[in-house]
Amino acid sequence: MKKLVTLVSAVFVFTNMSAQLKVHSNGNVGIQSSVTPEAALTVGAEGSLKGAGYKIYAHSNNHGLYVRREGTPTLGSTWLVANEGGNLVDGSQFYIGTKGGAHNPSPMGKGRAWGVMGEAGNSTSGYNYAIFGNLRGSQNGAAVVGTFDNVDVKVPGRYAGYFQGDVRTTGNFYGTVLTPSASRSALMGRSAVMPLSAESDGENSMSVGEKLSRLTAVQYNLSEPQAAQAFAASGDTVAAAPRSVTDVQALEKTHYGLDAEVLKEVYPDLVYESQEGDLCINYTEMIPLLVQSVNELRAQVVSLQGAQTYNVRARNGNETGIGGNALDVPALEQNDPNPFTQTTVVRYTLPESVKSAFLYIYDLNGTQVDQKTLQSRGKSSVTLEAGSLAPGMYLYALVADGKVIDTKRMIITQ
Repeated sequence: MKKLVTLVSAVFVFTNMSAQLKVHSNGNVGIQSSVTPEAALTVGAEGSLKGAGYKIYAHSNNHGLYVRREGTPTLGSTWLVANEGGNLVDGSQFYIGTKGGAHNPSPMGKGRAWGVMGEAGNSTSGYNYAIFGNLRGSQNGAAVVGTFDNVDVKVPGRYAGYFQGDVRTTGNFYGTVLTPSASRSALMGRSAVMPLSAESDGENSMSVGEKLSRLTAVQYNLSEPQAAQAFAASGDTVAAAPRSVTDVQALEKTHYGLDAEVLKEVYPDLVYESQEGDLCINYTEMIPLLVQSVNELRAQVVSLQGAQTYNVRARNGNETGIGGNALDVPALEQNDPNPFTQTTVVRYTLPESVKSAFLYIYDLNGTQVDQKTLQSRGKSSVTLEAGSLAPGMYLYALVADGKVIDTKRMIITQ
């Protein structure tokens, strides 16, 4: 034991003389350092020291730290870790397991920077992860979080990945794409949800179908990605990343879309400008417009069918004993006022020869929501109440003796 102590003392004396390893009076150890170490172990620190609060602090003009695990394990474990860090969450501070940074306070405009870089490959197929994130416990959070200039992001649920900002990929997304619903937006205190109609959509009275008919379809091909820029210092370049199977197909195929400039004139809320200055289209929110357009076309078809029936009966009045007098021709007028919030009046004409007549009200899905029996003949009217009907567009049809006379549209607003 005495010999061991003597040997250790001799080593410290030698290292103190060579200034390679030195135990300072504060109990901390410095290696290749001429300053008083503030960390328990300081390596290569010169001048001002930023090691306070750290157990180990290393400074280098080249690579900082390299750890390599290689060879047959002696612990019998199937998990072989080259570098591991743990941080027990036991208070109200911010806890980080592993932190990496590569940045400059001001824009450099040259070089490359990776805060954290991971590489993995040639293990069991399907089980190679360059970067792996695993959300544990029962609290909200995300296995991977991405944001801009923000180190404190509140994640509203439990997600494998959560990004605060734009996300871009050159490949495809696989899975179900979900967007917040209008009802949820209303519950979050935003503007009230309104039915889509000609009156609520823009300053003019054009229908959705009429607006969509102004759009222009185009076809185009994607351009080759720009080559990697050269390093300013060495003129070296980064090898281009290999293209995926879908990337190759995307370059070969012809693509189809809408002219964004034209769409911006019709529906400017569907057109965005990217950080690169390109116009981008929110195709997802065009789906409700297409559905509304189909509903409008359906309403027009029903209206034309009713008008056709009316014209046939007008030309063949003797079919049901109807004469040529104006009161002998059944007719349906547009409700007034339209749109309305509480009540509206529908005027109609029914010949005395009509045995039974009804006014049916339908929603745009074709479901009957109300029915009025018409007892009066000649020129008359019936008052309709909004009642429990939700704001939106509805169809009302005049049916006499089992035949459709005419169909018109009415709009209920809030």
